[in-house]
Amino acid sequence: MRKVAIVTPDQTLRLAEIGELTALAYLADGLLDSADPYLPRLRDAHARAADAILLMVASGAKGEGAAVGTLTVVPPHTTFAEFGGDDFEFRMLAVSPLARAKGIGLDLTRFGLNLAVEAGANRVVLSTMETMKAAHALYEKVGFVRVPELDWTAHNLTPAKTQCDASCLRPDGSCSEGGSRLLAYAWEPPA
Repeated sequence: MRKVAIVTPDQTLRLAEIGELTALAYLADGLLDSADPYLPRLRDAHARAADAILLMVASGAKGEGAAVGTLTVVPPHTTFAEFGGDDFEFRMLAVSPLARAKGIGLDLTRFGLNLAVEAGANRVVLSTMETMKAAHALYEKVGFVRVPELDWTAHNLTPAKTQCDASCLRPDGSCSEGGSRLLAYAWEPPA
């Protein structure tokens, strides 16, 4: 496993680098465009380091070099929690397009799961876009399972609004005004 580091709010240069890496990964995959109102939230790694647990993998074997991957581990009842409840959550997994298929996302995910369990997690949940097939395969590889009853549709996301207003949701969970369908996954520690 590569060295996974926790990035703290005082690591200003790393935070700027991680913010740009996260934005680049989403833009490169065509998940959003440069005008998307969610882009500033992806770039704000400082907020993630301050209000959650921000993980990073660098290109060097000992944690030095450029940031090539990141994951945010969100404790329950904190600013970045989307689901509510007592579950830990994973948010904003991103790997540099130039460093993919090397196990970086897998290392970040496994480290994040261990960290959550050490902190008392009984379950870890996450949302992923329907189109993120590689992410689905990664999560399933480490034991996440689909939880369709937690699926939701994001519409007009802004830094102050992380979920679709109930007024735009149809009974089947789709958004009546467009939006991105998010699939839910959950992982529970082995008994």
